[in-house]
Amino acid sequence: MFYNLQIKIWVLVLTALAYTPRLKAQTQLVGDTWAKVNQSKSGTIVLTYIDTPGLVYRDANGKLTGVCIDIVQQFVKYLKTTRGVKQLSIRVKGRSDHFPIFLRNVKQGKGGVFGLGNITITPKRRKQFKFTPAFIYNVSVLMTHHKVPTLGNLKNMRRDFAHMKAYTLRSSTNAKTIERFKQLYHPNLRIIYLSSSVEVLRKVASDPRSFTSLDFNYYASALQRGLPIKRHSVGDQKGGEEFGMIMPPTSDWQGVWNQFLSRFVRTTAYKKILVKHLGSGAYRLLNVSK
Repeated sequence: MFYNLQIKIWVLVLTALAYTPRLKAQTQLVGDTWAKVNQSKSGTIVLTYIDTPGLVYRDANGKLTGVCIDIVQQFVKYLKTTRGVKQLSIRVKGRSDHFPIFLRNVKQGKGGVFGLGNITITPKRRKQFKFTPAFIYNVSVLMTHHKVPTLGNLKNMRRDFAHMKAYTLRSSTNAKTIERFKQLYHPNLRIIYLSSSVEVLRKVASDPRSFTSLDFNYYASALQRGLPIKRHSVGDQKGGEEFGMIMPPTSDWQGVWNQFLSRFVRTTAYKKILVKHLGSGAYRLLNVSK
């Protein structure tokens, strides 16, 4: 019996050791500083990302692409043509499906480390990270299954969406929008909180008695994939939210990013990138010029 107990103990120990690495934080992300790259005219930058429809994603061939990736590639070209950088390698250190861990990995990074995704620029985050200028101005879209009649006025939500429920992501900006709709227009609304925006979109696309409010890129993804989704324009939430790429708080790359991106977002090349990854409908919705 003692022998059997020893075996069980060793099995438990080995099992624990097998799972321990999953609990550890990712190895520190380290890229070259801008000072080094500018002086030597070569170096390496590191990208990490949150998988985000249209912005950072894998295409049908498994290639990493999206608005953010194309902007980074244009940034590298800018450094070569205007700063004489001859060789700047890009290393991708994988994605994170857990937003707080993603943020922590960037915050603890050193040098040329850039976090990509739908990262809202907020006063709190500005104290924790360095940001690029905004590369997109977010619009949250009120969406239902395509069979739902168009909502003409938010004040009619209680009547027109009487037997519908709302799906949303807890603690998100979009959840606050849904909760505000309930408070102002639909006091008996049932709200169901899910674990991801992808799951929210999937639910609404399959449930004609539901609705949600999601960032524009999820709407664009639904259009491109042919999902049975309808946008109700009276529920569009414009202004206030901007997406930017993040850097460690000690990064010295912010200045050169500002010089590049503040001009690039006004170019035809930038507009083509948006249409390429988001579609012309989503591009018109964004109304990116400010």
